[in-house]
Amino acid sequence: MHAMVIREPGGVEKLEWTELPSPTPGPAQAVIRVGGCGVCYRDLIDREGKYPFMKRPVVTGHEFAGEVIRVGEGVSLKVGDRVATIHRPACGHCDACQRGDETHCMQSLASYGLTADGGYAEEALIWEASTVKVPANLPLDQACFLHCTAAVALRGLRRHARVQPGETVVITGASGGVGVHAMQVAKILGARVVAVTSSAEKEAALRQYGADEVVVSKGEFHKQLGANAQVALDLVGAPTFNSSLRSLAFGGRLVMIGNVTTTRVELNPGYCIMRELSVHGSSGATRAELAEILKWAADGRLRLGTVRLA
Repeated sequence: MHAMVIREPGGVEKLEWTELPSPTPGPAQAVIRVGGCGVCYRDLIDREGKYPFMKRPVVTGHEFAGEVIRVGEGVSLKVGDRVATIHRPACGHCDACQRGDETHCMQSLASYGLTADGGYAEEALIWEASTVKVPANLPLDQACFLHCTAAVALRGLRRHARVQPGETVVITGASGGVGVHAMQVAKILGARVVAVTSSAEKEAALRQYGADEVVVSKGEFHKQLGANAQVALDLVGAPTFNSSLRSLAFGGRLVMIGNVTTTRVELNPGYCIMRELSVHGSSGATRAELAEILKWAADGRLRLGTVRLA
């Protein structure tokens, strides 16, 4: 089979399209014929070698879907099943897994595209514990990226931000892959959505994806918004952190999902204390959250790939 391999850090010129042996599944594993693999900003970070624990060589790609073609011992998946993956398998036995917090599992350290081969390949070796079955009417090339976009947004908005109907949610980086799905998830949860973008040309498309208000800003957007939002979902990181925080009303919640730079930020503890603000990090999503998102997509509640924003 053919696969895209990273052997050393660098740009796209370091990606190697090469031939590898077809994988053989072990216990609790299966092999899929890849039907789609998402391309995420994290892929750029992976290529640049920003994760010190990344093994090389490695087949890159951390969000993918496909059809099962071989299964290992003790696997309930069947040949022909269509599945999508979360970032990494969970052990299923630790306290975190038992309470449904698979993203907190520290017993299973495999991570697709980092410590285990990922989905930039014709075939991929997967753990059953990382899979969710894809509804029959949802194409694999759409299901492949929904974990790292919509499911990640769902976890951040519902679990950490605790969004309530009628609340205002500010979303930075709204025209990106996570952003266009996060807006829709927020609307499904009953929120009013304020989309932050750097380009006025994207306003019409953002409104199609659910934005009630669009703020065009290359800097301090909180000066345009005021401190009125109950939730800020930050998909960018350091460049927007301060404005996200200062766009919050008293008791507001900032949830960090994206981090496109390695720049550190300054935080004024007194400001957070006096306004009783909270800041949460949110990483990945569980299989249950992905399954819910796949159902929304199959039912037409999430719009996928209908408007080009880039």
